[in-house]
Amino acid sequence: MTTSPRTHREELDRLEQALEQALEVVRATPREGLTAVDWLETAARIGALVSEARDASADVRESLLGGARSAVLLYLRGHVGEAVPPHALEGVSAIRAWERRIRELRAIGWDIVSAGTYRLNTDKLDEATAQGEAIIDSIKGSTPKERLIEYLVHISPWPASPKHLERVAGVPTWRQELRELVEEGWLIRSSQDDPELASGFYRLAKLED
Repeated sequence: MTTSPRTHREELDRLEQALEQALEVVRATPREGLTAVDWLETAARIGALVSEARDASADVRESLLGGARSAVLLYLRGHVGEAVPPHALEGVSAIRAWERRIRELRAIGWDIVSAGTYRLNTDKLDEATAQGEAIIDSIKGSTPKERLIEYLVHISPWPASPKHLERVAGVPTWRQELRELVEEGWLIRSSQDDPELASGFYRLAKLED
């Protein structure tokens, strides 16, 4: 994960406000004499506030991590071999369709098993998969930086070639995009930082800080 110098006051204030309002609705709900019609109206209000809280959480996630799939993968890679409950993955993805992201990760090659909970069995892809063309075609980020970090998260700790990085970014300024990611806290190493890397290659050095 990354520590960013950017602030997220507005998004976190929105999240806090939505959750506080949802709590107020629950507290105002009578414990006795509650009717079915009353509960339906209460539940609808809570649902709207929970949705607002999820949207605020998604804004923070997108700013720090990019897409929901990257967030899910980073979380699972931080808990390799552990049973991860569904609500945790829904929380880190901040989307309702988080299970689709699990299916996409499996299609890429990640060994994720499910039986009520989810478990990532391996901490990295095999080198052939990581260096293959299919994984490049699977990258979905909406901006060059999102695509670059998603790609590096997938293939870490394997290195990324300049040719692949340019294809993933889709822009000739991909090196500048990488520098900005480094400035935001991502531990991306170049051949200048790591003598084991070939000239022009980059690697996400670690998944957590």
